[in-house]
Amino acid sequence: MDEGRGRPVKFHFDNGYFEEPLSYGPVKLYQVGDLSCEGGYRIGLHRQVCYEISYIVSGKGVYETDGARCEVKEGDLLFNYPGEMHDGVADRLEPFRYYYVGFQFDFSGEPEDHPLRPLQELLDKRKGRRVEERLDIARPFAGLLAELHHPGSGSGLMIHAFLHQIIVLACRNLYEQPGPIVPSYTQVDDEKRLVYELVQYIDTKLLRITELSAIANDLHYSYPYLSRLFARETGLTIKEYFDRKRFEQAIAWLQSGELSVTQIAERLHYRTIHTFSKAFRNKFGMSPTMYKQWLASGKK
Repeated sequence: MDEGRGRPVKFHFDNGYFEEPLSYGPVKLYQVGDLSCEGGYRIGLHRQVCYEISYIVSGKGVYETDGARCEVKEGDLLFNYPGEMHDGVADRLEPFRYYYVGFQFDFSGEPEDHPLRPLQELLDKRKGRRVEERLDIARPFAGLLAELHHPGSGSGLMIHAFLHQIIVLACRNLYEQPGPIVPSYTQVDDEKRLVYELVQYIDTKLLRITELSAIANDLHYSYPYLSRLFARETGLTIKEYFDRKRFEQAIAWLQSGELSVTQIAERLHYRTIHTFSKAFRNKFGMSPTMYKQWLASGKK
């Protein structure tokens, strides 16, 4: 992908292996990345040399394949196939961020009944171009990128697992009709544990959080999924809970008198003292400075 085309990207974590694809069983990894761009950014017309699966994390835009246009938005899963001419343009007001992975299959030396063979056959039917994702494919995407950027012991096994999981989930999204969701006790317990993990993350790392999206990246889940789950279980959005904890910390510091209002705003990662003061006034009906004066007057 050419970052010089159209408008600039905000960030682009691209891992390309076109000259020497990485082998994970019969799957050859050609490219994987995470791209967030400015409005109007154009990917650049190019010919697909491999299968490509993309997931729109946020925003919207238009994908173009062999001259056909396809509008895309947050939560969409996109499929491109070898030999196609492919391009894409981000919306000017709500530009997209998307994960993508490019791969090929090579079953030479593999058994005839390898479980990935039917999945290649499904992809080769080219049933669809776009489908609404419903199986949380963002999680293995985030995990795959994390392992490539911060490899550790067993990273090869983790990459193998995440890559195969993406292919399986993509095919399920494309071919299997959604049925009624009846959560098992295990699923319910897992979701509650995840919400608790999210609460613990905010509580213990409050002063290190500068962007809420970083929480989703660290936990290897998509932010929309975490947000829906958290609101369902707690009745609060992630931002509401985060702001509540920041205000609790701000009150504690104001009461102790150990930090100035400016220092509190900086430590809680407000952009300016004015942003902090405005948020504080909206919450408590007075500015942080007025609150300090109120404390000093003995009206605790």
